[in-house]
Amino acid sequence: MACGKLVNIHAHLHTTQDVSATVRQWTADGVVKTCVLAEPSFWMPPNSTYMGNADVLKWRREFPDAIVGMGAVELGQNMGCPDDIRRLKDEGFEGLKFDMPSHPYDHDRYFPLYAAAEELHMPILFHTGYVARLEVSDRRCHPSSDYMRPFRLDRIARAFPNLPLIGAHLGLPHGHEALALLSLPNVYYDISGGGGQKPHLSKLKKALAPFPGADWDNPQENLALEQFKKLVFGTDNPPVSVWYPASEEILNYLHIPGETRELFYWKTAAAIFGWTGL
Repeated sequence: MACGKLVNIHAHLHTTQDVSATVRQWTADGVVKTCVLAEPSFWMPPNSTYMGNADVLKWRREFPDAIVGMGAVELGQNMGCPDDIRRLKDEGFEGLKFDMPSHPYDHDRYFPLYAAAEELHMPILFHTGYVARLEVSDRRCHPSSDYMRPFRLDRIARAFPNLPLIGAHLGLPHGHEALALLSLPNVYYDISGGGGQKPHLSKLKKALAPFPGADWDNPQENLALEQFKKLVFGTDNPPVSVWYPASEEILNYLHIPGETRELFYWKTAAAIFGWTGL
């Protein structure tokens, strides 16, 4: 299913997956770069099948043109440090994935990590909004979705204006917070989540649609016409064959024009990472 040019800013690989076949399918689908997110210990085997830094790095080295490594940094009790970020950069990771903090994202304890990421030009993708249940880790780590609300990125974005911040899942159920933060020049959001299924698409439509009676082709009334210039394509766990049609449904519903669709599908992501010549 060729979809035109795509950059997938939010994808995962699993230890149970045929990675070579998956990468071949990405290429067939028109994906020129896929940001593969490593996961912290909360999500790693035996708790689940998500890959951590070592496995993501292995496959990034196997497919350097296709895979962009997003390294995980521990934000829990065994918190990482700036040297961990420097090591990830030296190993070949281009960005970072932050998830499952023991304190709110905007707590002072994490600011040295953000300073290192800004210095090293490593964009950070944050999980934002509700977090899926994982009983074995929930009992041990006591995660809080409140620590990962979209507005937790506000203070970070202002303190580190040269650090691109990408929030995941439009921060649902707090989409209004995520959309408000798009006014900050270094904040972006993906709309992945919910397996790309109808309930998630319905939530996105509700969050993004204009008021009743609005002119859907007037950017002063249909704010999504401008908001999609700061939103980026991502799939999370499902394949592109699920999320490209789902994205098209959303874009068509909101009357998003062709030039803005190009921004959503690949141009904005390329600008975040400073890629030229895609």
